[in-house]
Amino acid sequence: MNLSPAFGVLGVLYAVFTITVAVLAVYALVLVIVFLRLRIAELKRTAPPRDDRLR
Repeated sequence: MNLSPAFGVLGVLYAVFTITVAVLAVYALVLVIVFLRLRIAELKRTAPPRDDRLR
């Protein structure tokens, strides 16, 4: 059984690439959540007040 590619230069490069992609994906997800929360708060501030008497 030959496991040398898994522990060689290509294996290390593949691991670094995979970890980098995973970290960037988590970072992008955090940015999306933060900006969505900011945008929702901004929309709530600028929304006209609701008139509950019409119900």
